[in-house]
Amino acid sequence: MKEDLDLQQLADIGDPFAQDAGAPIRPLDRSRTAASPSPTRARTRALRVIALGAAVLCDVGWLLFHTRGNLGQQAFSSVAVGIAIPLVAAAVALAAAVRRGPRGLGAPAARIAALAVGAPILFAAATLVAAPPEAGDPLFWRHAVGCMTVTALLTLGPLALGLWAFRHGFAAAAGWRTAAIGVAAGALAATTMSLHCSITTSGHVIVGHGLVMIVAGLAGALLARAVARS
Repeated sequence: MKEDLDLQQLADIGDPFAQDAGAPIRPLDRSRTAASPSPTRARTRALRVIALGAAVLCDVGWLLFHTRGNLGQQAFSSVAVGIAIPLVAAAVALAAAVRRGPRGLGAPAARIAALAVGAPILFAAATLVAAPPEAGDPLFWRHAVGCMTVTALLTLGPLALGLWAFRHGFAAAAGWRTAAIGVAAGALAATTMSLHCSITTSGHVIVGHGLVMIVAGLAGALLARAVARS
């Protein structure tokens, strides 16, 4: 049988951290540890209102130099309806993105998805009802692609401003909510196109002015993880 261990001999074992324990304490580097304060709700709300105003000004600025020549020859009701349809689509999509919901996490994902997808459908359906039918333009695709290019350019500014205003601001359904922001930006550009483009037939308006809503919505959804998710 082994003899009982002498526990007093444990005191002879050196402490490997004794030297470090006696070293002076380093001062705290506050530049690395101090976190930047989060903006207040009032400041966040003000920044988003400013972004919305800047988005509108982006497209209004285009109209200062590129208003369609036959605008004065169109009936006021026709022009008003052409503006109202994409504006309503923009409002529907934007409401889906920014609504806080009962717990501050936004509306349910299914409702946001329905509104984000429904806004372009609403635009297309209302345009089919209100706009003149397609007249068989032999240069349909040439005109449509030209307007799609301009509409895409007009969408870039509002989309960038919207993503900036809501950066890291969505804790739930970020993909659908940024998609809705993209749809709203495209609808705002379509509103501008209704005052820029002289072709008002339903097919041209849906393809040349409205198709960018879907493209911008997809772009917003793809950028959700990097930009908007909190």
